[in-house]
Amino acid sequence: TEEDETTTAAEEEHDGVLLFPAHLCDSLQELVFRQCTKLVLVPGGGCLRMQSLQRLTIEYSPKFLPAFMSSRHVFPSSLQYLELWCIGKGMGTLDPLSNLSSLTNLTLFGFGKVLKCQGLLSLGQLRELSVIGSNRFFAGWDPNPKRALEDVEGGEEQQTQVFPSTLYNLRADDITGLLVAPICSFLSSSLTKLTLHGYGPYGPEGMERFSKEQEDALQLLSSLQKLEFDDLKALKQLPAGLHNLTSVKELTIHACSAISSLPKDGLPKSLQVLDVYFCGNQELKQQCRGLVGTIPKIRID
Repeated sequence: TEEDETTTAAEEEHDGVLLFPAHLCDSLQELVFRQCTKLVLVPGGGCLRMQSLQRLTIEYSPKFLPAFMSSRHVFPSSLQYLELWCIGKGMGTLDPLSNLSSLTNLTLFGFGKVLKCQGLLSLGQLRELSVIGSNRFFAGWDPNPKRALEDVEGGEEQQTQVFPSTLYNLRADDITGLLVAPICSFLSSSLTKLTLHGYGPYGPEGMERFSKEQEDALQLLSSLQKLEFDDLKALKQLPAGLHNLTSVKELTIHACSAISSLPKDGLPKSLQVLDVYFCGNQELKQQCRGLVGTIPKIRID
């Protein structure tokens, strides 16, 4: 009948929409969605109303974040931990997260070239950030913009207020965008762990060596204690000047099969751990074994 057809159409239209019971909005602290292929976020939906939620993980739910959500707050301000894996291309900046004043840990995976770091400075408590699969994330970003404002009375220029970085752990595959002087200067006092990633098709494809500008920018990270090169399969040379990173205690080289030697100017004298695994190059392994006795812990696989 016509009535049955109308009901069926309505059911199909709402297929994939999850409505939370009212009592969960005041009590739920952790929520995980995995492979919910039909899950869709609706305007003013349940997530935003769940003001007790502290940890949220959404993985492989490609319809979750539609394009019309790109400029709206979509998650509750109570969140401290947020992990988003392949949830659609509806978020082009971090502005929809700007209400997350308590967020300390953020993981973003598989957003493609569309996602940019605009809005990152609004996450004033962020400690750990992982962005993989968005290899234009940092492109063109200046965390200390010289936006001068004219003083109406005296005609003097005023610098917009810039808050210091709180980020101490960063994992990213946008090496080109990240390793520039303005960004590394901004992170220099806070960042203690950095992983430069080359994950699959998302990473810096074909990157064989670091440019002089990138090498110089890396040396600005004066608080860095752990440095990792991960899955950079085309990389033939580690950046020059690593020995100048005098705070680095741990260096990891993982799945970088084209690297055949350590830097000619050596490694930091502060190094306590050298970890080389899944690289496959025997020359590199032999050179690392030759450092036994000069570095307290060397692990080679």
